Amino acid sequence: MIALQDEKKIIGLLLFMVPFAIVNSYMLNVALPSISKEFDLLPSTTSWLVTIAGIISAMGSVIYGKLADLYGVKKIALFGVVFFFGGSLLCFFAPNFTLLLIGRIIQGIGISTIPSLAMTIPAKYIVEERRGNALGTLASAMAFGAIIGPVLGGLLTGLNWRFLFLFPFILLFTIPFIWKWLPNETAKQKDKIDFLSLGLLMGSVISLMEAITFMKISLLIISLIFFLLFVWRQRKVQNPFVPFTLFRRTAYVQGVLMGVINTAMNFGVFLITPLLLSQYFGLSGYKIGLVLTPAAVAAALMGKFGGKLTDHLGSRYVLSISIFLLGIGFFMLSSFSGYQAWLLSILLILTEIGYIFMQPTISKTISTHLPKEHTGIGMGMFGLLNFLTIAISGTLLTKFIEFKHIPPLNPFSNTDLSGIYSNIYLFFFVLTIVNLIFMFLLTKMNKGVYTK
Repeated sequence: MIALQDEKKIIGLLLFMVPFAIVNSYMLNVALPSISKEFDLLPSTTSWLVTIAGIISAMGSVIYGKLADLYGVKKIALFGVVFFFGGSLLCFFAPNFTLLLIGRIIQGIGISTIPSLAMTIPAKYIVEERRGNALGTLASAMAFGAIIGPVLGGLLTGLNWRFLFLFPFILLFTIPFIWKWLPNETAKQKDKIDFLSLGLLMGSVISLMEAITFMKISLLIISLIFFLLFVWRQRKVQNPFVPFTLFRRTAYVQGVLMGVINTAMNFGVFLITPLLLSQYFGLSGYKIGLVLTPAAVAAALMGKFGGKLTDHLGSRYVLSISIFLLGIGFFMLSSFSGYQAWLLSILLILTEIGYIFMQPTISKTISTHLPKEHTGIGMGMFGLLNFLTIAISGTLLTKFIEFKHIPPLNPFSNTDLSGIYSNIYLFFFVLTIVNLIFMFLLTKMNKGVYTK
């Protein structure tokens, strides 16, 4: 661990860097129509600029987590900034879509270091008594990036979509501070990366994400084959890429499952609610944004507060608040989703505060159950599973929404509205109950660590 003054410098540095990663993910979506028009391409082709970044971010979370364990965080951060700058430069000057896509890949390789480090650095270097505050503050920064990303993307695209790739150049100013403030660590020369294991894991993850995107059973089978080979390889080698001993830690597994469920619910509610507002309330994109904004702002403001509560009162207390807010919010969304759009806006504040309270609390809980030498890969696996959860839940929910004529299961729901939205919110309520069960199990097993 490091001194308090150094902790503040590092967290301040991460607070500056993290929004760039989130903004970079959100603002390009706005520019896709302009890029399609300039290069005379179908939207399905230009969407690869977003898809490929998602795949790289998913893999980056676990790869950079592992590299942080072996080589330290400073080298990873410097590598990320330099690659992000190089990829952005290539994207800005790209004369054709092929070079634009290559630049986007290089950019993704660089920028995906930042979310990984935002999870790994607090887990490795911030003392447990202040770790919740650090994670909560970073969660607020991520929520802030999600708010300004589309707005900034729209403003810069209005000038020229290429200006989106000039914005990241500001990150170059962080290099001296990365060099000075991040801890110096000696590389673990005796531990080597098993590149075959890494390749098999990448093959499994990429095949799975593509199987989800294109709904192809053949790709799903390929993903399963890669995964089985990966498991076989991990059991065979002396230094596995992902130590399976992590998954023998019950508290770690249960914490990861809670975090994954929380991510699925939060992503899901912001996926289906705009569709509900558009299809059944007839709202325009601008008005939908107004309905969703209060919840996003609440998350940006409350993340730090939730983290502080975790440090002072314990994880169980904050998770209880989170689960209460999520449960009430989702049940009321299921009951009143067909009444007034303004009512949805208020209820979304409850679920978003519940989400932003839980996520850093879960991250802190997971980190306390990881051995120091495996902190990076442990948090990296958590990040990878969150990315996969987003991909899987998004595909499943869009399929569920096609069943428009299913009646609502919630007796309080407005029956004039198609019941599918009410039923999905009700399903999220059930998932909240599942997380409540996991919380009790964690509390029972880890009273000393978990409650304070």
